[in-house]
Amino acid sequence: MDKTLNLSEIHKNHRKRLKERFMKNPQSLSKHELVELLLFYSIPRRNTNPLAHLLIDKFGSVSNILRADPKDLMTVNGVGENTAAFLYLIGKLSETLDEESADDLVIYNYDNVKTYLVSFYAKADVEIFCAFFLAKDGRVLRRETYSSGNADKVSFLCSELAREVAIIKPDSVVITHNHPSGNPLPSRDDDVSTERIYYMLSFAGVKLYDHVIVAKDKTYSYRSDGRLAKIEDKFKNFI
Repeated sequence: MDKTLNLSEIHKNHRKRLKERFMKNPQSLSKHELVELLLFYSIPRRNTNPLAHLLIDKFGSVSNILRADPKDLMTVNGVGENTAAFLYLIGKLSETLDEESADDLVIYNYDNVKTYLVSFYAKADVEIFCAFFLAKDGRVLRRETYSSGNADKVSFLCSELAREVAIIKPDSVVITHNHPSGNPLPSRDDDVSTERIYYMLSFAGVKLYDHVIVAKDKTYSYRSDGRLAKIEDKFKNFI
């Protein structure tokens, strides 16, 4: 009995600490912890950490979990009908919010988007990658945020972007990420990832409109600095 009570108290304290971390700094939580926290509200009396890992392992990302069909979610051991419905509902609410926020943002040049991005990344103390999928008139069809914790980040991002492009069918894409160090200048890795993403999108018939790096209140644009034009020229020679 004492062990049961102790375990119950441990889980209760863990849930409290995780909620407090989230309320204080949402960016500090890993994707597994975000899913674990979300599961608290559909599974009130069980350790949800193992299930969060199972879901991430099967679907690959938080966004894929929230967009998954409830029947697919229920193939994961530990996910019942209520939890599947709850996750599916959160996904649908997220899609609605993205659609509503997209109505307020039209990207037609660098100056237009940089103020928004400085505000978007203001509280981020870890690197976050974001993609804006645009219609021909610059309207944002969808904004997606991706974890940077994957070992092969570039391959992961290309895979995720390819999946989204196939679904959304945008005219162009703006990719962005932040440098918590405060220096907005691109690194060699940034150059490599930009080129690979440009090639992947081009072969899919989608234009990479820009890659913007945000560092606190400073920003850097691959298009404005001419680096994107060099990648475009290199691609033309390649094909």
